[in-house]
Amino acid sequence: MPYLTRARVAVHTGSVPLEEYRRKRNRGRTPEPMPAPDSPSAEPATGPADGGTGSIFVIQEHHARSLHWDLRLERDGVLASWAVPKGLPPDSGTVRLAVRTEDHPMEYATFAGEIPSGEYGAGHMSVWDSGTYETIKWSDREVQFVLHGARVEGQYVLLRRGGEPKSWLLRRMGAAGVTDPDPLPRHLSPMIARTGRLPDDDAGWCYEVRFGGSRVTARVDGGRVRLTAPDGADVTSRHPEIRAMGETLGSHRVLLDGEIGGRPPGLWITDLLHLDGRDCMPLPYAERRGLLDSLSLTGPHWRPAPSYSGGGAAVVEAAAEQGLPSVIAKRAGSAYRPGDAGDDWREIPTTSVTSVIPDSSGTSASAPPTATRGASTPVTAAGRTVRLTNPDKVLYPRASFRKKDVLDHYLVVAEAMLPHLAGRPVTLRRWPDGVESTPFFEKNVSRHVPDWVRTVRLASPGSSRGTEAIDYPLIDDAAGLAWVANLAALELHVPQWTVDAHGARRPPDLLVFDLDPGEGATIVDCARVALRLAEVLEVDGLTAHPRTSGGKGMQLYAAVNVADAERTSAYAKLLAEQLTAEDPARVTAVMARQRRREKVFIDWSQNNPAKTTVASYSLRGREQPTVATPLTWEEVRSCRRPEDLMFTAHDLPRRLADHGDLMAPLLDGGDALPERAPSAAR
Repeated sequence: MPYLTRARVAVHTGSVPLEEYRRKRNRGRTPEPMPAPDSPSAEPATGPADGGTGSIFVIQEHHARSLHWDLRLERDGVLASWAVPKGLPPDSGTVRLAVRTEDHPMEYATFAGEIPSGEYGAGHMSVWDSGTYETIKWSDREVQFVLHGARVEGQYVLLRRGGEPKSWLLRRMGAAGVTDPDPLPRHLSPMIARTGRLPDDDAGWCYEVRFGGSRVTARVDGGRVRLTAPDGADVTSRHPEIRAMGETLGSHRVLLDGEIGGRPPGLWITDLLHLDGRDCMPLPYAERRGLLDSLSLTGPHWRPAPSYSGGGAAVVEAAAEQGLPSVIAKRAGSAYRPGDAGDDWREIPTTSVTSVIPDSSGTSASAPPTATRGASTPVTAAGRTVRLTNPDKVLYPRASFRKKDVLDHYLVVAEAMLPHLAGRPVTLRRWPDGVESTPFFEKNVSRHVPDWVRTVRLASPGSSRGTEAIDYPLIDDAAGLAWVANLAALELHVPQWTVDAHGARRPPDLLVFDLDPGEGATIVDCARVALRLAEVLEVDGLTAHPRTSGGKGMQLYAAVNVADAERTSAYAKLLAEQLTAEDPARVTAVMARQRRREKVFIDWSQNNPAKTTVASYSLRGREQPTVATPLTWEEVRSCRRPEDLMFTAHDLPRRLADHGDLMAPLLDGGDALPERAPSAAR
């Protein structure tokens, strides 16, 4: 630091001490410079409004409670200081928040070290850049200056916001002949690998291992990480463990391609698309990979995916032995083309890829963590082989969610979902051409069901004499889920009753309230009604379990024990009418749409034995692969926006790991319904 010699920084003039600086620090505990109260010091850093001569500046990277950068400008013998949470703006189009802090002594310009825990500003501090600066303007509302440092060169302006003395904005000012760096993209569609075979000649090819996770891009700016799914959805909150990667990168501005999850779990970084104002996508893959490796991005929950130059056959064989789904072959000289699926990237599926998942009986079943690509792929699940046709067919275009992803979802949730399907005739809702096409319901599967899928023959709900029969499937194991995934049966619907071993209907064992928001209402309103409904059920001795519908509304379920098939429907209607009487402005028990505007419709009729509701953990055939997701009551209470209770297939692995099956208490047997009109909660 040629400008920051001890002789230079020790110069002070004036006589006003740095009271606020000293007051915040314990001289006996912190290693920070601590001028004596009676030592020479300066007037506060205010100064005239006109220009000034060159002075020193320093920018310190401060890993305190939250990462930020401290900008310090010499002024009247002290260092005027601003904390900048995301660092200096890289271009003239970016505005950064800056917080005015107390003036610091000149000795602080060379300080680097560890501020002890419990002290003000505790954490590690290092000098990020230093040099000289020129003052263009300095007033109590605006500071313009030009920095000349080893890493920073350019003109900046600090502007005070309103009447708050500590709140400022920091901008980089454009200048003639100065070109802004390439902007850091907020989102792009990842480059796609086509299914293929190993190159005939290894020369000029590199091989990356895939771990079966979900594709994401990671944008890091100012030490903050944002994870984005291919459909543009922000999935950062689902992976809080990746936050620390931003602090590791510090001031580096990067865009990374990778996958998150898989086996072993974590963020596996596969490509570097942007680095510190430089668009890296036109660079050859080998050069991008070298830049990625130079960042030393290996942490407790993130690391570069292994990449090997040549030796493709050996890499594929090793990946197969470890139970990994595929290997990506990349031309060493290829550019990165967002959204493209050219021949420069090839995905080579491995063979004998297996993963252990429990089936409904608690035994182990073998299935791939992600289906391999090709016209038809054999999938082993629960000891059976199911053929997955067209695994790469996109069923959710807006989310780039394929048939193989549908299979992945149902295998991931199998352990939790299967007990709730057991003994319940399943109605399939199929989208063979994807969610942007017209779906159809399928109940009778007799024409194409495999002989190993159990079926139950029941009278058609529309048959007055019971002479028309339907062969419904019973989904007992993971192989059954794989079979329905292959049919593009995105939604599985079940009744509130089961059948016995002989196929005879049992009385209902579930009570359901379907909360459907009318026009002008949302799931937030449903959550408020659900809380009140749960109170009333509790008074009647029933425990309610909330769940999203995967659409606009939600449901409450309670386990019950009744002998009369019509009993649950009658009870649910009484409750719906009671809540309507209590709060007619917000609740209705009438199905007519014109009566439901800005209200929550409590659909008690879903308890009719002829009706079904979507099964817990089922996908929904909507724009995004949303899921009928069990909730905690705390999530219901804290819901403030519809997005708070919207979950997709990407969320379910973490939710199951965190909460397990929140609907499991429904499997333990139910309570009798009260032989009276429901009571008001007291």
